[in-house]
Amino acid sequence: MRRKQLQSITETPNELTTDIDLADAVGICRLFRQTDSQIFNGWRHYPALSDKEIIEKIKLAVLRIARVLKSGGTKRIIISGAGTSGRLSMFSARSFNSLMRDYAQKPIFDYLIAGTNKALIKAQEGAEDDPHQAVVELKQKVGNAKHVVYIGVTCGFSAAYIAGQLDFTTRQKNYFSILLGFNPVERARNVPIEGWDKTFYDVVQNIKDLPDCLILNPVLGPEPITGSTRMKGGSATKLILEIVFTLALVEAGIIPRKRFLIPALRKNTDIIEDIKTFLSIYEQTRVETYEIINPISEAMELAGNALRHKAHIYYLGIGPFGVLGTIDASECPPTFGADFEDVRGFIKDGWHWMLDGADDSELVNCGEPYYRIDFAEFEKQKLPHLGKNDLVIGIAYDTKHLQQLLPYIKQARKKSAHTVLILIQSESLGKRIRNLFDVVIMPELTYLAPIRGYPFFGQLALKLILNAITTGAHIFSGKIYQNRMIDLRISNNKLFYRTLGILNTILGIDRKTAKRCVISAIYHQDNPPTTLMRRPISVHVNAATNQEKIVPLAILLGTGKFNVKRATEIIQRVPIIRTIVEKYR
Repeated sequence: MRRKQLQSITETPNELTTDIDLADAVGICRLFRQTDSQIFNGWRHYPALSDKEIIEKIKLAVLRIARVLKSGGTKRIIISGAGTSGRLSMFSARSFNSLMRDYAQKPIFDYLIAGTNKALIKAQEGAEDDPHQAVVELKQKVGNAKHVVYIGVTCGFSAAYIAGQLDFTTRQKNYFSILLGFNPVERARNVPIEGWDKTFYDVVQNIKDLPDCLILNPVLGPEPITGSTRMKGGSATKLILEIVFTLALVEAGIIPRKRFLIPALRKNTDIIEDIKTFLSIYEQTRVETYEIINPISEAMELAGNALRHKAHIYYLGIGPFGVLGTIDASECPPTFGADFEDVRGFIKDGWHWMLDGADDSELVNCGEPYYRIDFAEFEKQKLPHLGKNDLVIGIAYDTKHLQQLLPYIKQARKKSAHTVLILIQSESLGKRIRNLFDVVIMPELTYLAPIRGYPFFGQLALKLILNAITTGAHIFSGKIYQNRMIDLRISNNKLFYRTLGILNTILGIDRKTAKRCVISAIYHQDNPPTTLMRRPISVHVNAATNQEKIVPLAILLGTGKFNVKRATEIIQRVPIIRTIVEKYR
């Protein structure tokens, strides 16, 4: 008999943000500030990132990876994930390969993302649900490496892609495996994975006591927008990987401690103290970022205005800061059910920069405009069509980056588009430059100027700002009910079950009724036959993937007050679903 599924904490509504859909921009930022503090301070009685047991696990990860770094023979450190976790896996692998080259070392970091590199920009439906393909892709990455560190990232312990790889790696010799996520092990997903004989919960139970496997799972608490693990989960993933890899490179002697760029860490000789120092700096970065709530909220309002008027938000950025903009944009369609063109990210030198000079011809020449992400594409295809409700957000580390953005910003202003500047290195700007922007966002970070060349703290600040702007914009455009995303696209197994949870939470209906409402919405049938109800979840996912407004439609059907035709008509007229539900309940 299968163990009953306990609700995932990452899928639980956060009690702090129940009325976030009714807040103004400043109020939304304040709520993000409160919930992001849980990254460091924890949630309820669960172990937090700063608790001793979690710090000890981080230390173990550092020591085991350092051992691999010092070992002879070929070695690989592979970070793997789906969705946001996969994109941040790419980002971390690229960052630390660059750092290895800075110290005359051969790069050994690599990444996997469910759906291959296409998923870095556009979600590949169902890719994270295949544990068998996941193993095939992992084997290709590992090749003949003698020593392998595998890090599987899945915030809610739910992705079949990671489950399949973990099941494989923990049965191999010379592998050290880390499962990184933010859910207690007893709340790992325990629903069947199609075409496989295990659940994620089964895999966790099998590996939790193995000597060459580490489960690293501080509990961050529910996301401010339920299930949107691109926010707290993504931020924690990024900073944990940075702490582990940096200190492993120091411990292995690749980065000499005396040359380390963080003054406090030059004096430490104890890994535990190093970890605590890192965490305190990241926490201070969070605090200082939210000290500039007013300009962030002003940018959020401009972004919300763009989406409400069916206009667009465009990020223009350089280097890793541009990649973070592209990552933020790529998360909006699967998270909010947004159109792909609503929020787009463009990077100077496009794929060539993002893939670290690797061959990008398959993506550039695939015939789909989604994958053309360099500045030339923005200039050719987007600039000529900008209007008064569009928003262009320039992302620069310093004024050198800013100078490369200004030609595009000036053209955007001529088209009457709104413009925002996010400048990470706080610097003096002349009046002429400031006048090119409706809003200038410059976080004053204590641990930035003294450690140029170590970009990770500024990157965290940028990520928090970008997440706030686009999440707030989608709240303003009616994508959120209380703190639940109700217009997500059902593109995989996880999102199908998330939708059932949304209906249960909002309406109090049981899982069987919720499933019937969702299937009615997918197929536009008021009374779906039993044969349809019994089809595999993957069939329903395939049918739902390219449809809009499935979840809002299912919610209205779940009230029992509407049929499919009537509910569809109302949704077209009234975008804020909460007002409809509260009127008719």
